[in-house]
Amino acid sequence: MKPYLLEETNWHTVKEMEYQVALLPWGATEAHNYHLPYGSDTCMATHVARRSAALAWERGVKALVLPQIAYGVNSGQMDIPFCMHMNPSTQQRILEDIVTVLIRHKVHKLVIVNGHGGNSFQNAIRELELRFPGMFICMVNWWRVCPVKEYFDNPGDHADEMETSAMMAIRPELVLPLEYAGSGKEHRFT
Repeated sequence: MKPYLLEETNWHTVKEMEYQVALLPWGATEAHNYHLPYGSDTCMATHVARRSAALAWERGVKALVLPQIAYGVNSGQMDIPFCMHMNPSTQQRILEDIVTVLIRHKVHKLVIVNGHGGNSFQNAIRELELRFPGMFICMVNWWRVCPVKEYFDNPGDHADEMETSAMMAIRPELVLPLEYAGSGKEHRFT
């Protein structure tokens, strides 16, 4: 059992724990060409959050990974089957509820580990920090942590070299061979 993963721990463990920071993996459910799974963004954000919390614990920081959210802002892909779209206002309400719970349990730092380029939390964070002045909220786009051009010839930004490589590293069983990948082009808004 890992006390830093809320979905895997139990009440006995958390009731006496003084967590210092919460990590919220937030992805999306959308097509990633033909070769990557719909849950790629969520898988990657969750992996980064879990690994970050494990490293934090090794350094004495009591981090807690909250259950991942797999719905993102996808208004530009609505004609692709089962691309799930969440309005930014809905994201803000969810964040507000999560912050309220965290404050109630004396966790005053929240890191949103974002896995989807369509998610934009800046305005929500600004509003929530005014409403909850004792709360520190920030967002990390995992793919911007290091300069990707140093590692990839053609990193791309969606189902390209970078995301395919990341999924191959963390969930290779979900990645189809590259011959299944299409051009990535989709006619939108017909």
